[in-house]
Amino acid sequence: MKEETPGRLLDRYLKGECTPEEQRRLEQWLDERSAAGTHDTTSFNRDEVQQRLKAKIDRQLAARPLVYMSRVFRIAAAVIVILLGTFIVFKSTETGNATYATTRAGRGQRLRLTLSDGSVVTLNAGSSLRYPQVFKGNSRNVTLLEGEAFFEIQPRERCPFIVGTANTITTVLGTAFNVQAYTDAKEVKITVVSGKVAVKESHGAEAMVVLPDEQAALSPAGIQKKQVSATDNTGWLQGKLQFRNESLEKVALILENNYDVTITFSKEATRHIRFTATFSTNDPLDKILFAITKANKLSYSMKDKIISL
Repeated sequence: MKEETPGRLLDRYLKGECTPEEQRRLEQWLDERSAAGTHDTTSFNRDEVQQRLKAKIDRQLAARPLVYMSRVFRIAAAVIVILLGTFIVFKSTETGNATYATTRAGRGQRLRLTLSDGSVVTLNAGSSLRYPQVFKGNSRNVTLLEGEAFFEIQPRERCPFIVGTANTITTVLGTAFNVQAYTDAKEVKITVVSGKVAVKESHGAEAMVVLPDEQAALSPAGIQKKQVSATDNTGWLQGKLQFRNESLEKVALILENNYDVTITFSKEATRHIRFTATFSTNDPLDKILFAITKANKLSYSMKDKIISL
């Protein structure tokens, strides 16, 4: 295959002119590039390819049931990996031949994925998870790199499921629980919906057992457990934005991820004001900002995607 051929094949694919043999060759080339970790796109116009690829997927979605879309999405996913190199990244670890994937839900999006053991993870907006493509050995380890995720874990005897964050390690055998670990927030929260989990600090020796409607919260002051409403703490799964005595700094972080904006504070004291309210993720941002400022006698200004409180 000549070096320029993949570019021509991709162009023909985006125009809907590929023969079955040409599509097979394109898929093979994309697989080879992805496996080799090569992201050379000098022969492609990145913006044009992305726009045309999106248009093609939209057309296919409108015309065919989802069950027939696997080949289109396979090519789409490979092209996105090669063009962007950031949304899904595969790499071999230094221990054995396990291959890990890092998946990120973009701002304003939520992403649901099924792991190789059948466990299901739902990522909140702006969140990312690192996990093995295939679990091996006698433990199942994943890392919540950023943000918030809800885990529905398949029981597996003598094979615990372990969720790591920058500061905590949560071990379970089979349960449903929520982990909130935003980098800019000052604490990590683990809320149990069903079953039970053991939570400890990353470098701690003792673990704390957390039961349904309980929450372990790790802050600079240490780790504490309290009674909470698991329903309130997982409202985001139903498209709710629920704030319970949260600082405006934390509220701003959630809004930034859900509405793809940047929020700044004109006064340091404003960050620490507490706020309680419930909204829908479908609510206009203006409605939420109006409620925040009205309740706290504040004002805000907005230019492009930058908001000042």
